This record gives sequence, structure tokens and C-alpha cells, in this order.
Amino acid sequence: MTNWTRAIALSTMLAFGSTTVGCGYILHPERRGNSGGTIDGTTLVFDLLWLIPGIVPGVVFLIVDFSSGAMYVGGRVAMNGHGNGNVAIKLNDSKTAHQLELRVVTASHKVIDTKVAAVGPTIHGQTVELHVGTPTEKVFLQIDDHEHPAVQVPIEIL
Repeated sequence: MTNWTRAIALSTMLAFGSTTVGCGYILHPERRGNSGGTIDGTTLVFDLLWLIPGIVPGVVFLIVDFSSGAMYVGGRVAMNGHGNGNVAIKLNDSKTAHQLELRVVTASHKVIDTKVAAVGPTIHGQTVELHVGTPTEKVFLQIDDHEHPAVQVPIEIL
């Protein structure tokens, strides 16, 4: 085998072996089905890097990751603070039925309020209101579906 043939074989092996590195669909199967949220910058950059060897691989990776939802870090959560010390959380629709536990916790892990909400394909436009009060330290919204690690989002008190 000549050096030229070895170089082509090595390049081909590296190209096929690294396809899993650039595809959020393969790297993050737990994200499949997300309908929106924050775009994962790392996955986006890897997908865009596939435009260098050719337009087709880059476009294919972008289409697969965006259409499957694997490009998004988390679902959308809309929060509105009220002047009465409460925060309202609008929950997204879910393709599967399950329960979410929503908690307002302080930086020292003290639970201020907690609610359980059912989400599913037949439940639309649900809003849950949690009491925040006037905390003396930073507070967070924790969302736990008991299947994945809990997500924690800071709550800004204005």
C-alpha cells in the first residue's frame, strides 16, 4: 500500500469515526423531541464544521439535529414575576405524559415552595404559580421529572 492510499484510508476512517462527535442526535438522545429552548453552541459548531468537508454532511447534520430537537439544551420555560411575591411558570406541552416537580429553593438548598404538575399530550397551556416571597439570598427554580437530573434555573427578583 502506498503512502497516498494509506492517507486516503486514514482520512476516510477518521471522517466516519468522527461523525458521532458532530451529531447531537447521537450524542444527546435525551434531548430528542425538544421543541425549542437554548441552542447548544458546541453541537452547532460541530455541525457547522461538517460544512468544511462538504455541503451535504453539514446540511444533513444541521437538519437532523434541529428537526429531532437534539440541538436544544432544554425545553422552553417562561417565568413571570408578580408583585405579590409569586412567580408563574408556563409549562410546555409534552409528547409523553409524566409528572414534574417544581420547587423554589435558595442557594443554601432551603425549599421555599413546591408544586407537582402533570404534563402530557392532552394538557395544553398550563401555568403553575409558586411563592417566592422576599428571599435574602439567591433563589432558583428546580424542575424534576424523576427520569433525568433536575434542572435548576435562577429566578431574578426585581
